[in-house]
Amino acid sequence: MQIHGKHHLAEALRGLSKVPKDHDGRIAWDGAKLEQGTFEVLCNLTFNQPVDDYDKDGAIWHGLNECARAKDFTPKFFIQKVRGYLDGLLDMQPRSFTAVAQINAQVGANLPDKLMSMDGAVEIRRTLPPSSLRVISALDDYERNRLNLQGDFSYLIFKVKSPNERSAVNAAYRSMKYALGILNMATNGYGVSRRYGFPNAPIGKFLSASPIFIVDTKARKLGNWQSENHYPTPWKRNFSVWQGQDGQAITQFAKNVASDVARIDFKERLVQSVLLFQEGLETGHVEVALLKFWTGIEVLCAREEREPTQRVVDRASSIFDDYGAAAMRLNFIQEFRNKVVHRGEAGDHALLCAQYGSAYLAALIRFFLWNIYRFRSREMILDFLSLPLDEKKLEGNINLNRTRRLALKRMTVRGRGQAQ
Repeated sequence: MQIHGKHHLAEALRGLSKVPKDHDGRIAWDGAKLEQGTFEVLCNLTFNQPVDDYDKDGAIWHGLNECARAKDFTPKFFIQKVRGYLDGLLDMQPRSFTAVAQINAQVGANLPDKLMSMDGAVEIRRTLPPSSLRVISALDDYERNRLNLQGDFSYLIFKVKSPNERSAVNAAYRSMKYALGILNMATNGYGVSRRYGFPNAPIGKFLSASPIFIVDTKARKLGNWQSENHYPTPWKRNFSVWQGQDGQAITQFAKNVASDVARIDFKERLVQSVLLFQEGLETGHVEVALLKFWTGIEVLCAREEREPTQRVVDRASSIFDDYGAAAMRLNFIQEFRNKVVHRGEAGDHALLCAQYGSAYLAALIRFFLWNIYRFRSREMILDFLSLPLDEKKLEGNINLNRTRRLALKRMTVRGRGQAQ
């Protein structure tokens, strides 16, 4: 683990050196000053590999306490203590956990037994595994109620190895939400639909019906961490999947996705777009759903460098046969998104924009995975989507590229002659 301090790290540490009080070896901090100083320290650190926020916070607080005990707030000493803390976490042996969540599908919905996610298979079961059932059955009533489990819904089960419960929940969240996103894509569980009388309700078909929680079967106990969940329990009947699904088609769809994700050079972007897609379908606030879907479109269609939003709209709309209508809708969605973000406005169009946003994001995910041109490189896809849709302009570009190629050949020949 390599950690580097930026220009103002020494100044931030000097400010924090005045905060702690030593009471017979016990370090006491002024909470408000510690929070402000910690933020300044965090802004002036860079890590050579990703570190979860809660681990980063723990490492910084540990480093500051060690600095206070040693009365040494130099950047070198501080970074040494932070690195030691994080290296200790990385050296911890992973433990086996079972991640559990419910899905809003009745047990007779005929779903496949498992779905391929990016980090392994997510099982779909009608009942809990016996080892998990024993742990949950032994809980007090208030602990079971906190899990919000329903008696007639199926379960998602995911085996995860992690050094601690918190990171296990994060890993399970990523795989299980991704699997649900693939399930919604396979069954067209998104897009424009009618909803009457259900404010603050999700717009997706398949939803998490409970938090994601961790069972440590070896220790026979429930984990302390769990994800948030916003399933609309008061309207459960209307937001349940009752009818039977084509389990074989769903399984094949998930296998096709897994196979093609392995072939592209932008796997993490594709995974992130699916996660945003599912998070948008699950949220009970359509303004948040709209932001999720638009962000997913940008994850796929925007380049790293800053560029006009219109370029993103042009690329995203160019895959559709009715690209003019698609561009009009995407511009409208993007403008409404700006009103939500920059002016806090919400209105009658939020639901429609979110629903169309989910449809366009799903179509883009499919294109980036399965375009008929077999593009596997994101840069190549973006170059393709950036070309004009006017036939005369394309012909001009072809002729110009040919001319440029001939010019390059002449330049190469002349260069070789001069070298001789």
